[in-house]
Amino acid sequence: MGRVDDPYMPAEGQEASICTTCKAVYQNKRWFFDDQMFDRLVGTDQAREVTCPTCRKIKDRYYEGELTLSGEFLGEHKEEILTLLKNEAARVSNRSVDDRIIAIKEEGKDKLVVETTTEKLAQHLGRAVYKAYKGDLEFRWSEMNKFVRVYWKR
Repeated sequence: MGRVDDPYMPAEGQEASICTTCKAVYQNKRWFFDDQMFDRLVGTDQAREVTCPTCRKIKDRYYEGELTLSGEFLGEHKEEILTLLKNEAARVSNRSVDDRIIAIKEEGKDKLVVETTTEKLAQHLGRAVYKAYKGDLEFRWSEMNKFVRVYWKR
């Protein structure tokens, strides 16, 4: 049996849809951000008003990536590392509607757990922290589900 695909992504999408939560637009089989197109379509019969798959994942707390950051260094530099994570996530989500942080949980002084909507974003954030601060970085992929755990420690 192979890996399970993302249950939130439809096999075939409805053309011309808009997400009323994040203001993403669905057209040509993909979701993207376009404020002008959203403003033009909202409230018309030209597009269905829906909640996009990524916003549904966030609402349901369905995450495909988990980044765990730990260590004494984290405790001493938590604010700057949080800023890096949020800036990187914002930069990535401008290019890809699918990649967003669901939650950042503090588990004590020296531990953060970041839940992401995609495997790719968890990997990207882990690599960004590693590039900026070095340390130890490890990836553990699920064999059956679309899921990755990323561990960074310093």
